[in-house]
Amino acid sequence: MSKHLSMPATGLQAVPLPVVMVTCVASAVMVTTFWLGWAIWLVAILVALAWFPLIGLMTRTISRDSRYLGFFFILVVTQGGHFIEHSAQMIQIYLLGIPAMEAHGLIGALDIEWVHLIWNSWVLIYGIFLLYFGRKNPWLWGLLVLALWHEAEHIYIIDCYLKTGMAGNPGLLARGGALWGGLPIIRPNLHFLYTLIEESLIILGYRWARRRAGTEALRPYLPRQDAKLIQA
Repeated sequence: MSKHLSMPATGLQAVPLPVVMVTCVASAVMVTTFWLGWAIWLVAILVALAWFPLIGLMTRTISRDSRYLGFFFILVVTQGGHFIEHSAQMIQIYLLGIPAMEAHGLIGALDIEWVHLIWNSWVLIYGIFLLYFGRKNPWLWGLLVLALWHEAEHIYIIDCYLKTGMAGNPGLLARGGALWGGLPIIRPNLHFLYTLIEESLIILGYRWARRRAGTEALRPYLPRQDAKLIQA
């Protein structure tokens, strides 16, 4: 089949199977070092490093079909890593019984107010960049709205931090927050939900863009009436 008649590659489907297997085995080996007494942050970094070559190959493969999708995939992966951090924090709080103020995820050194603000600013800016070139993507519009609100939360939190020097402010909507006392949910839970919804919107937006790219590639080979339906 002609290259123009195929859907854009997902990335993993074009990566050699040995590379995938080596990555999985290397990750498993790195995880076992935790039981040897290695610090959890070091284990997390080593596992991430083990996945870098595979993710790089996937990004390059996707970019061959579409640079836009390649850039989009980077956001899928990086925000996915951020979501893993928040998930680890939930495990620490609800399965390991660690107090919320002491649950800092896998790489605790990054659990500081400035990092949270900078990260969400990056997601917001990246999302605006993707939206500029994909304005018909409904999931990116949803991401823009949520990321703007999330940004407002962190701007308020960092402002309180600069004024008081105390981290862990509930922000706007967490329990004890500035807006009507907040919702009945603590800050780690609320920001876990923010991250979960953002990552879901990013994945849905990426899938939408992939399907759109596939139908755009098919348009020259379709009858005129079908091509018009694709454009609509």
